[in-house]
Amino acid sequence: MPKIHPQSIISKSARLADDVEVGPFVIIEAGVSIDAGCRILSHAKICRGVKMGKNNMVDHGAVIGGSPQDLSFDPQRDSGVIIGDDNSFREHVTISRSTQVNGNTIIGDRNFFMAVSHIAHDVIVGDDNILANNVMIAGHVRIGNKVFLGGGTAIHQFTHVGDFAMSQGNSTLTQDVPPYCVAHKINQLSGLNVIGLRRGGFTLEDRKEIKQAYSLVLRSKSTREEALKEADSQDFGPVASRLIEAVRSPSSRGILTR
Repeated sequence: MPKIHPQSIISKSARLADDVEVGPFVIIEAGVSIDAGCRILSHAKICRGVKMGKNNMVDHGAVIGGSPQDLSFDPQRDSGVIIGDDNSFREHVTISRSTQVNGNTIIGDRNFFMAVSHIAHDVIVGDDNILANNVMIAGHVRIGNKVFLGGGTAIHQFTHVGDFAMSQGNSTLTQDVPPYCVAHKINQLSGLNVIGLRRGGFTLEDRKEIKQAYSLVLRSKSTREEALKEADSQDFGPVASRLIEAVRSPSSRGILTR
C-alpha cells in the first residue's frame, strides 16, 4: 500500500501505485493517477486531471494541475496535466492544467524545475530540461529538449524554445529562441551554446556545421529569404538543418535573429 501520512487528504478515486510516498498536509484530488516511485512532500497539492508517471518528486508546497490563470476559464471544464518519468518539481513550483476541453499541459521526462518556477496552461516541455528559480513560462509555450533557462527568465505565450537552447538569468523572451542558441536580456542572441553542444555529445563535424548554419541564417547581412536560399544550396546534415528549419518556420511570435 502507498505510504500516506495520516494528516494528508487523498480522494478515494485517486490511483496511487503501491510504493508512492505522501507526506503531511498533502491534498490529492479525485481522478489523479500517480505511478510507481513517486514522492509527494508536505503541503503539495495534486489537482484533478493530473496523470503522473514514475519516479517523480514533488517538493513542499508545489501545486500541480491548478486552474489556468485565464479570466475566461471555466473551472468546471475537464482538462489536465500529463507528466512523464523522473522529474523533480522543487518547492512551490506551479503547473496549470490546459484551458482546452480534455486538453493537457504536457511535461516530458527527467526535467528539473527549481523553486517557484511556473508552467502555465497548454505548455509542452520536452525532456532533460533545467528551469532555474522563478522561471515564468506563459501559456502555449513549447520547450524542446536539454534546454537551460536561467533564473527569472520570462517567456511570452506561444513562444518556442529549441533544443539545447539557453537563456541568461532575468531574460525576457517574446520570440522563438533557435535551437543551440543562447539568449539574454530582452530578445537578444549572444551566440551558440558551445559548452552545451560539447557536453551534449555532438561531434566536431556537427558543431562546425551548426556554427556555419548559425552564421549563415542568423548573422548574414542578406535578407532572411536570401540566407535560407543559400543554406538550401549547401549540404547541411540533419543536426544543423534543425536550426535552419527553426528559422524558416518560426511560431506566430517570430524568431530571434540578433
